[in-house]
Amino acid sequence: MNKILIKIIASAFLINASSAFADHHLMADASVIIPKEEVDSTLLQGLANIAEGRTVSDIVVRHIDVGEEHIGVSVVQRDKVEIRETETAIAHVDLDEIYYIVAGEGTMITGGNFTNPTETNSSLLGPMLRGEVTGGTHQPVKVGDIAIIPKGMPHGWHEITSDTISYIIFRGDPNKVMQIKNSTD
Repeated sequence: MNKILIKIIASAFLINASSAFADHHLMADASVIIPKEEVDSTLLQGLANIAEGRTVSDIVVRHIDVGEEHIGVSVVQRDKVEIRETETAIAHVDLDEIYYIVAGEGTMITGGNFTNPTETNSSLLGPMLRGEVTGGTHQPVKVGDIAIIPKGMPHGWHEITSDTISYIIFRGDPNKVMQIKNSTD
């Protein structure tokens, strides 16, 4: 576990955010800055959530209104996943996602077709489809890799080979389905 924490902290160093502004809210004449210390802290909180028995921790760091759409940054950790006979996935109706892997490795399944999907509406991520998927593509990912997942595309984890995987998600939200979170409050 210590190796994972070291990798997370070292990888988060790549996100060299400046804390030059005392107020991190969106301002008309400045960008939103998410300090490295906050990213590190959120990564550690996610690992603590996993250690408490959760299989997934998805913490929104910021989700802001940038005019015609919202944009968000979240930190996600997942517990180890063994290969299963049935592939399952989700698809976000309104959200494009970019994953930046900061610790761990595994194999994603993306694309394909749902068989009898269930429609849900998540308070965190808006409308989603979930269920068994067939015909998807298996793609290995490791630290430093980036996955771009368009809205509507089924995606999930075929296997997570490390004890946990940690990634930062950047979410485009053109239909504004997620709640705003401007700061650490």
